[in-house]
Amino acid sequence: DCPRCGAGNETLFHALRDCPTSTTILSISGLDNNIILKEHKCCIDWLEDMIRVLDKRATVNLMTTLWNNWNKRNNFIFQRKEEEGQVAWDRA
Repeated sequence: DCPRCGAGNETLFHALRDCPTSTTILSISGLDNNIILKEHKCCIDWLEDMIRVLDKRATVNLMTTLWNNWNKRNNFIFQRKEEEGQVAWDRA
């Protein structure tokens, strides 16, 4: 189960994009939700598609945001430290 939202099987795709916490962080980033939430079968397909459609600066911002989101997730799991989605975005 996802430790942040309690949804079933926590896949990498769920942790980085589909978890409500991740969706909030990605929305704060200013990326178009139609691009973010486009249907993909796996995480690598989504990332490759994002890299194709975003310019270099937006791609760097996306990768930094995903990294901060992953660290936020780990802080929650291992240190029981919960932060608002805005904090992860501010670190990007």
